[in-house]
Amino acid sequence: MTELDRVVVLGTGGGALTTAAELGLAGVDVTVADLPRFAANLAPVEEAGGINITVREQPELGVRFAPVAGTSTDPAAAVTGASVVIVSVPSFGHRPFADLLAPVLEDGQMVLWVGEGGGAFTMISALRDVGRRPAVLSGETNSLPYGGAFVAGPGSVSTMRKTGGTYVAGLPTSATDEVAGVAAQIWPWVAPAHNAWETVLLNFNAIDHVATMVTNLGRAQGTTGTMLLWGEGASPAVANVIGAVDHEYTAMRAALDLPVDKTYEDFLVEQGLVDRRRETIHATIHASTLVATEFQCGPDALEHRFIAEDVPYSLNLGSSIAGELDVEVPVIDGLIAIASAAAGRDYRAEGRTVAAWGLAGAGRDGLLAAVTDGWW
Repeated sequence: MTELDRVVVLGTGGGALTTAAELGLAGVDVTVADLPRFAANLAPVEEAGGINITVREQPELGVRFAPVAGTSTDPAAAVTGASVVIVSVPSFGHRPFADLLAPVLEDGQMVLWVGEGGGAFTMISALRDVGRRPAVLSGETNSLPYGGAFVAGPGSVSTMRKTGGTYVAGLPTSATDEVAGVAAQIWPWVAPAHNAWETVLLNFNAIDHVATMVTNLGRAQGTTGTMLLWGEGASPAVANVIGAVDHEYTAMRAALDLPVDKTYEDFLVEQGLVDRRRETIHATIHASTLVATEFQCGPDALEHRFIAEDVPYSLNLGSSIAGELDVEVPVIDGLIAIASAAAGRDYRAEGRTVAAWGLAGAGRDGLLAAVTDGWW
């Protein structure tokens, strides 16, 4: 089992800083690193020697101080000698960080991509591009292990731990047990996935972010103030669109022989966002903690990550996988088309696809071979 003796966390968003704080509280030697343009995020952590963390479901603990060993604005140098590298950045940051890591990773290291799935595939693609194949264990999760982790102030984070619904896979699949064992030391509620396609296709952001935003663009962009995106925004009709996207992701998982006995509603329960399923998807959403999510409306709504990230990097990827599997995804394709027209951008051309990983034309068998071998 890989030891958590020295860990480097790459990123300074809510997920990355929360992960670093969890490690610091556990007594792990942890360094936080990010690109130079995010030096201002690192400065308060460096000055204080740690991160203030609040766990919202445990108010009795108050604000706790989690020590960190140091910070760095040179991620490539920071990972030297680390046993585990955890990358927690938005999906559009996967490739830049993979390109930084590919030339410097060392035999025996583990790289765990935490957040939306796809980071491990991007890492292999970057290694292939530079002609290296070090003996590195690579893995990824399907989502953050937190139901909302955000930067609450300089050097401070506020988080809510999920109760489940976060899965981790190794790439190759044979590495899953070891990768999941390391992840469980940090987040005991994380479970092993069947393979890395499951971590890509259990994409909750793709399922409920874009459908809700696209169907509420008039309100989101045309007014000011806030709206309850999954409250007033998730009408029965909107909830049905969310369910239709979920059905298309389920069909892709089925085509890859992955479990499909749970729907989006079941995963809301598993994550601890609602106590049980209701009679309809609309009722389940409205009984969940999602209804309290406030969205800041305004003319820049299309620049929010629910569109600007989740359309090109989530739905676009899903559509490209469906193409390899001969699975029809008309709702996903329609949302991409509408969002592109609304934003005046070609999200198809901008976004991430299996072609970016060198897997175009692989087909079902090729996709399965890629996760089995961890190389292609």
